[in-house]
Amino acid sequence: MDAVGTKRRGRNSRKKSRLTTKIEMLPQLTRGLPLTEPMSEEQILKIDDASMSILEEIGVDFRDPIALQQWKEAGADVQGERVRFDRDMIRELISSIPENITLHARNPENTVTLGGKQSIFVPMTGAPFISDLENKRRWPTLEDLGNLHKLSHMSPAIHSSAHHIVEPMDHAVSHRHLRITYSSMKYSDKTFSNSQLEKTER
Repeated sequence: MDAVGTKRRGRNSRKKSRLTTKIEMLPQLTRGLPLTEPMSEEQILKIDDASMSILEEIGVDFRDPIALQQWKEAGADVQGERVRFDRDMIRELISSIPENITLHARNPENTVTLGGKQSIFVPMTGAPFISDLENKRRWPTLEDLGNLHKLSHMSPAIHSSAHHIVEPMDHAVSHRHLRITYSSMKYSDKTFSNSQLEKTER
């Protein structure tokens, strides 16, 4: 076999090895340090009482008809877009939240647990600019996002590919979320989050 053939076979072998190499995600961290408590129990109770008073007396505006209907069904006082909440109802809803939830990945080996003492590492999200290899600060593209999803997938210490690590500004807002979700699923089998749009943005 000549030198050219040997070189080509070596290159093909290395490429195949890269494509078939299994990247195992590092395990989640279990927090062993105690929580930081910058405030006393009395201070926390004062903040809690003030917060509940705001929810009961002033309320919160919701501009989504589905959310308004759901709050009405839950027993809140709904007047137009203004919703007021009884503190007992809020505490009951909070108590129903599980301490831990399981976030299932397409690849079961990459499923993670959120909450409690479990910690996971994910990329940041929503960057409106990116610095490229030419040290230029510019708007990100869908290709940039895909590359970041690939890096997240190949990084053992990253437990999720997140979602819109950067905003692909080369796609309209009306369908950008669909492109982002597709990129999250195409380039990684780790867990990913999602994004929401106002009705006026669709």
